Amino acid sequence: MDILIAEDDYISRVMLKKNLTADGHHVIEAGDGQTAWQMYQERKPDMVLSDWMMPGMDGITLCREIRGACKEKYAYIMILTTKDEVEDLITVFEAGADDYISKPVRPEELKSRIKTGQRVINLEKIYHSIQSTLVKRNKALDKALSDLKLTQSQMLQSEKMASIGQLSAGIAHEINNPIGFISGNLDSLKGYFEDLNKVLSQYQGLRRSLEKDTKLPEALRQKARDIRDIEHEIDLEYLKEDIPDLLKDCLKGAGRISRIIKDLKNFARPGKPGTVMIDLNSGLKSTLNLIHNDIKYKAEVEVETDFGEIDPVEVDPQKLNQVFMNLLLNAGQAIEEKGTITVKTRQDNGYVVVMISDTGCGIDSEKLSKIFDPFYTTKPIGLGTGLGLSSVYDIIKEHEGWVEVESQKGQGTCFTIFLPSKRHEDD
Repeated sequence: MDILIAEDDYISRVMLKKNLTADGHHVIEAGDGQTAWQMYQERKPDMVLSDWMMPGMDGITLCREIRGACKEKYAYIMILTTKDEVEDLITVFEAGADDYISKPVRPEELKSRIKTGQRVINLEKIYHSIQSTLVKRNKALDKALSDLKLTQSQMLQSEKMASIGQLSAGIAHEINNPIGFISGNLDSLKGYFEDLNKVLSQYQGLRRSLEKDTKLPEALRQKARDIRDIEHEIDLEYLKEDIPDLLKDCLKGAGRISRIIKDLKNFARPGKPGTVMIDLNSGLKSTLNLIHNDIKYKAEVEVETDFGEIDPVEVDPQKLNQVFMNLLLNAGQAIEEKGTITVKTRQDNGYVVVMISDTGCGIDSEKLSKIFDPFYTTKPIGLGTGLGLSSVYDIIKEHEGWVEVESQKGQGTCFTIFLPSKRHEDD
């Protein structure tokens, strides 16, 4: 298999080449993103391993350029990075990458992920071969071929989401234990300092008494004055006030991490697919927490929520969370400078209604009827697969609900989801 390595660090590039060559792959090397892009256009490799941070053209830009190029041959793209935040993973996959691997790269993990990519590439080759044969035999089968392409792409998209879910669950599990004892130790430290502060106050009172008592030997009174000078030098009174504030901030931060871990677990929900009874308000809150960083870096974008009292619904939580994330990220991307994202839930005649609206750029009326079509996207080439809203439509339909959309160019868009509630089904 032909593999293009884009890595500006010479030692890392040599180690990658050594491991891949040992497994029988043919390796093409590039020391920067621009050179890698030129080599890709000339050689059309099966797979691209690219470092995220490179001079000139970074790995994300390279990924987008490849995805926007000729689609005759699919290149499996893997990003190499030290970044591991959820928003970083979203950036990787939104750019069109198929996978990522954390630095420093472990040979065993690299080998395993290369095999996974090779399976996908083989599936793509088999698919294109079948497609070409069927088109030659009978042009009337074009619709069937299109359906096959859609099914395969949805399978790939589902596999990516499953990988994100497993990764999120793994990250949450690994972080949960250390943050637990960090929180516990900080809480204990807060109590210890409170006790020490009581003793310290007594010491300070004793020092002042010794310093003022003229009946005591001068040497003892001088010791008290020396202690007073040290107190002034280290600004003891400020430390007594600031340390509790620092501990409070640390505990607050640890609590924030714990909530993120909980939200990651709720979002991922690894395991066998199936439906369970859930409160959609809880799922929306978890998803909003997870995409908080992606939205907060947008200039002057506010998120407003209005959660009503709603019945529980029987759904596949991971799929519904995917719906919410797609719609919320789209809403954030639609706002270029300043605007508001509003999330509402209501109970309406036996249905739970979720409304996600934004005050962004809106959608042209002639494009509005196409937004749920597979592979249709209003985003620039390389920035969207055209499967996000199609997946939203299919998932909601799978749950016996429907989606409505209203939009005006330059004023914003509102997606409204209707799902049957448990109470409605019981009736």
